Amino acid sequence: MSGAQLDVDGYAVAVSNLDRVLYPQTGTRKYDVIDYYLAVADGMLPHLADRPITRKRWPAGTGSGAFFEKSLPSGTPDWVARFTIEHRGEEKVYPVASGAADLVWLAQLAALELHVPQWRIALSGDGERRTDRIVFDLDPGPEVPLSRCAEVAVTIREV
Repeated sequence: MSGAQLDVDGYAVAVSNLDRVLYPQTGTRKYDVIDYYLAVADGMLPHLADRPITRKRWPAGTGSGAFFEKSLPSGTPDWVARFTIEHRGEEKVYPVASGAADLVWLAQLAALELHVPQWRIALSGDGERRTDRIVFDLDPGPEVPLSRCAEVAVTIREV
């Protein structure tokens, strides 16, 4: 299907290749990812709010090559919020998700991993970065059971 549009929160989001399989092991199609992003939008958006998003994209599915994308691709809809960050003397313009339409647009791009920093920005303000959380990545190593990670997580939460 090409040239289709979804109306999401009053925005027309162009979608294509909805039958493309993005997860070959399960047969999960782009349509399914869009449907999932819509289903979890209320829970997901608070974690993305006011944070520039680096995307890991798999345009041909997870069975083939992926790439990280920081700057917005050409053709990004005007309604997608933006935030500019300087990297090594070069400015990169990132998307900032604020609604379900943004999530559908990201799914359309096969952005299957959304990476955000630990700080928030004020899109309408001074651009100052405000750190407001810390994330602990608890991966069990060899010979370490997942239950031990759970114990560490509980301890961290108490602290």
